[in-house]
Amino acid sequence: MTLTLTLREATGPEVDLSPLVPEALAAKGRDEIEAIALRAGNRRLPMRELFEVSAGDAARIVVRNSSGRLIRVGAGMRSGAIEVQGSCGAYAGAGMRGGRLTVEGDAGEFAGSAMRAGSIEIRGNAGDFLGGALAGDRQGMRGGAIVVRGSAGERSGDRMRRGLILIAGDAGAYCGSRMLAGTILVKGKVGESPGFALRRGSLLLAKPPAEIPPGFQESGEHPFLFLVLLESQLRAGGAPLADFAPLPRRARRYCGDLALGGFGEILVAV
Repeated sequence: MTLTLTLREATGPEVDLSPLVPEALAAKGRDEIEAIALRAGNRRLPMRELFEVSAGDAARIVVRNSSGRLIRVGAGMRSGAIEVQGSCGAYAGAGMRGGRLTVEGDAGEFAGSAMRAGSIEIRGNAGDFLGGALAGDRQGMRGGAIVVRGSAGERSGDRMRRGLILIAGDAGAYCGSRMLAGTILVKGKVGESPGFALRRGSLLLAKPPAEIPPGFQESGEHPFLFLVLLESQLRAGGAPLADFAPLPRRARRYCGDLALGGFGEILVAV
């Protein structure tokens, strides 16, 4: 039996759910969980005023009636699983160290920011700065995997250091901006300036962008062993990663950003 949290009111001030992760609730009974104080706007309220709690195994937490007022869902989690039945606000899965976060609806900006391990699946759309760096941070996502079934906003993977981002729909402007390493795959369209200030890493596009940014040099169409290895990784990871296979075997490669050493690449499937 899972631990189920049902939000009483879908509207209202933002509620910080970062204290409600499996490892933090594992040894707590229902009364203890209901007494946990959560930040709601400029107040701190006990859980029982915000959620109806159905006791169960905290290794898997289900959040029902979820809405955009719930922020930092799964932030910092290290183990277990959280399933959000609905949408959620900003910073979902930020700083994750392990475990699995599933959002059945949309997620706000900065989902997966600074995560190091684990997986996030967003079955709707994601906001800006998916896996991106917070203001003042020198790195964004640092490991793990993020899957978006819908589309993503602007600056997906900003300052990404390591890991994998898979976007089934479209991605907004500046996708892969300032990437330091890692891989981003977009099956839909991308907005303007993909790979802006790219240092290292791979941006794999299923569809040609409207234009390749200045600072990228075409190096021809080739078969890439990288794509074979990435497909094997996706298939080995099971759903939802495996849903992005098969991958193309050939791509047109653009090296860049040359102003920053030219060690990154945009691969456009052919």
